[in-house]
Amino acid sequence: MLSRDDFFAALMHQSMQLPAGKKMGLILARIQRLGEINIIMDSELIDAAQARIERSLRPDDRVAKIGACDFIIFLADLKNINHAALAANSLVRGFQEPLVVSSGPVQATIAMGVSVFPDHGDEPEILCKHAEIAFGRAIHSSDRYAIYDSHEEKIKILYPEFQEAINNNRLEVYLQPFWDLRRKKVIGAESLARWKSPIHGFVSPDQFIPFAEQTGLIGSLTRWSVNATLYHCSELKQAGFDLSFGINLSARVFHEQGIVEQILGALNIFDVPATNLVLEVTESAIMSDLKLSARVLESLRDKGVRISIDDFGCGYSSFEYLKQFPATELKIDKSFVFDITRSARAAQLVRSMIDLAHHLDIVAIAEGVEDQETADLLTEMDCDFAQGYFYSRPKPAEQFVAEMMNL
Repeated sequence: MLSRDDFFAALMHQSMQLPAGKKMGLILARIQRLGEINIIMDSELIDAAQARIERSLRPDDRVAKIGACDFIIFLADLKNINHAALAANSLVRGFQEPLVVSSGPVQATIAMGVSVFPDHGDEPEILCKHAEIAFGRAIHSSDRYAIYDSHEEKIKILYPEFQEAINNNRLEVYLQPFWDLRRKKVIGAESLARWKSPIHGFVSPDQFIPFAEQTGLIGSLTRWSVNATLYHCSELKQAGFDLSFGINLSARVFHEQGIVEQILGALNIFDVPATNLVLEVTESAIMSDLKLSARVLESLRDKGVRISIDDFGCGYSSFEYLKQFPATELKIDKSFVFDITRSARAAQLVRSMIDLAHHLDIVAIAEGVEDQETADLLTEMDCDFAQGYFYSRPKPAEQFVAEMMNL
């Protein structure tokens, strides 16, 4: 039987072996005899069930027993989430026929929760948690399997708990590299907050960031993010690395008193040049109060801080705000980048965005690069920088720093 630690180690090893741009599926499966729930089955029946699972999988997929009648299944080298659904369907069909044991045929069913790396998480604990959430829906479904859906996960975050996590530095910085397409080297990274709650386990940023915005904790979260990120930036600077670090800003931050002074003060404390900090703001955040956001960010840009329009193309994409906004960089949303090798229209749109950025004398960054073909086409389009799983998924800041030091 596979232990929890062995499972996480195997999952991490499996994900690290993936070719660039490929996905991996994780299935939590439980075997049940028809009409009986949560019973303990004898070993012969479980062995027959495992053999049935193995026959339904591809040669590179793996299955291991993790409980009395529970299995963990790794689906290697998936094309997309639908590919994982096809595998789950194949497993369901595999159990339509009775299992054959010495006492005679036994009808059994299988229920499965499915999550996919990296769509549903890039850490083993998160993938496992999301597969468990999907499994809860699967046991009540006639399909006998369910794919994780972020909309079904509802966590009640407690204000004191999240406030304590921020104040006592219990969040973590993860970093995802920016790649210079011309010089073929890492030139910086985007900083991403991660939180493992003692109550809920790993909580998605899609949940704790809106919670921070709604409860007024976004200012504290931003200060934590700036300080924690600049700490690592300073660490690398002292080692001789001149890297830029991007930090996402919420629209709510522009209403925080003294936000400009706080950011400039942090740069001074950590002895980081303002040009090494990139503040990333989405189009929707900009347009929530264009005059205020432009005024705040212009004050920072005038001190040397770089300003990036994040997820460009998915918001307003208005020439009016481009005329007023003090941007130094433009990040093209991954929804456009993902299709450029398959769609001439998508490729032309991305090329136009790159040209627009250069005509405005600002840097063009492509998000969501997942394969060499996309990277090559972006280089041919004269895009400046790129980011995506082809280069690296987000990783703990300590790991990023250690890898840079060892180059």
